[in-house]
Amino acid sequence: MSQTKHQQILSFIENLAVGSKVSVRFIARELDVSEGTAYRAIKEAENKGFVRSIPKVGTIRIEGVKERQIEDLTLREVSQIVEGVVLCGAEGLDHTPNRFVIAAMEIDAMERYLEEEGLCIVGNRHDAQLYVLNHGLPLLITGGFDPEQDVLDLARQKNLAIIQSPYDTFAVTTMINRALYDRLIEKEIVLAEDIMVKDVQYLTTKATVKDWYELSQKTNHSRFPVVDEDMMVVGIITAVDLAGAEMNTSVVDVMNPKPYVVGRDDSVTHVSRIMVWEGWEIAAVAEQGKLIGIISLQDVLEAYQQVQQQPQFGETMDNLILSGFRYAEDPENVTIEGEITQFMINEFGSASCGVLVTVMNMAGYIALRKQHRLDAITENFTLYQLQPIAVGTQVRITAKLLLVTKKHCNIEIDVYAEDTLVAKGLMAARMGNKKLT
Repeated sequence: MSQTKHQQILSFIENLAVGSKVSVRFIARELDVSEGTAYRAIKEAENKGFVRSIPKVGTIRIEGVKERQIEDLTLREVSQIVEGVVLCGAEGLDHTPNRFVIAAMEIDAMERYLEEEGLCIVGNRHDAQLYVLNHGLPLLITGGFDPEQDVLDLARQKNLAIIQSPYDTFAVTTMINRALYDRLIEKEIVLAEDIMVKDVQYLTTKATVKDWYELSQKTNHSRFPVVDEDMMVVGIITAVDLAGAEMNTSVVDVMNPKPYVVGRDDSVTHVSRIMVWEGWEIAAVAEQGKLIGIISLQDVLEAYQQVQQQPQFGETMDNLILSGFRYAEDPENVTIEGEITQFMINEFGSASCGVLVTVMNMAGYIALRKQHRLDAITENFTLYQLQPIAVGTQVRITAKLLLVTKKHCNIEIDVYAEDTLVAKGLMAARMGNKKLT
């Protein structure tokens, strides 16, 4: 499996000599990527412990743990989060504890909780402090209490860190939990530019079917974008389009003039859903209509699988909601189907109104794209009918275009559970600035 650009940058940074300076411009120049892509990779490298930003020096490659998870915090970071003072063991602050233990029990009950590589949070309990240190765990002392000298001596002897925080135990644990939560919600989204192939093989509007065969034999590919003299994407051509065509036939006469075109900032999860639902094998990546890259369905699905496996990348709420839905064949209208999951319900155990509107709105959006190749922005959505839909229910959502003009459209959307109509809505949308080409 080939690496994405994001992974390539991380590998490049990891292979730099310890002490090397790392900058956005340096990465962008060396690996021929955008500065935005370079910045995201450097931030992740910092999270993984490959690099560190030092005031007045810059970002430096350091010796760090290679398999660090986003949920991990080093003792140094814990100290900063709880506004602590490091009393001893500063040389071990880059250590990452794998568990936080609160010493809120009797001494004889503590041993079962004191795992190796953990961090113990404790107040002014002299006996507990000594007991924890003797078991090889660093200490986070809360309440601003000063440890006694024998505690400090033991920590120095065992080369263990002691951090002193002015906050009480409850406040400290809340601050640490909040820091972990913030890390998880500040996830990055993998974009089309992160996985696209920049060295694109394409055909021009002056090419013939013979040119397609020659390019196909040269590259071992069968699908190519077609561009005009200004590199504007005007179509896509595949082996299926060439069936029965003469060698001197222009590609313009046989190509699909309505290719799937995405922007460099479109999310991989969104692109993957559209490509799967609408049956696209490749998508052209364009900037202001001009071809800058190409992505295949295989590349998108591989990247999407990596997104699901790697916690440092995240999903938008829409993609989380829609991930379980799929396009269904319907000769009359556009229909998607899926299951109401635990993630989609309200406190009463039935489908949340907001979640249902999101799915219905997407069905309308797909209908407009599939039938008219138009993009639109929802201006109003009215839910006329809604019955409780229990978790686990399989639903079908059908969109019917009622009115489509140059500037506006109205779409009727019905939700069925088996053959029962359980929700009905009307979506009013304003056409976007461009027609999808």
